[in-house]
Amino acid sequence: MIFVAGIIVFIIAIIAILKGINHRIKSPTDDLKEEISNLERRVNDLENRQNNT
Repeated sequence: MIFVAGIIVFIIAIIAILKGINHRIKSPTDDLKEEISNLERRVNDLENRQNNT
């Protein structure tokens, strides 16, 4: 019985570790995508201002 409980705890720990790794990989990517979008918006605004003058 204790062996089965240990296996269940082990599986839950592995799932938590995998989720943590996935979050650490995905989070910087999302931040970079947001930053790129902001920079593209700024470039477009500057190009529009330059074309209007």
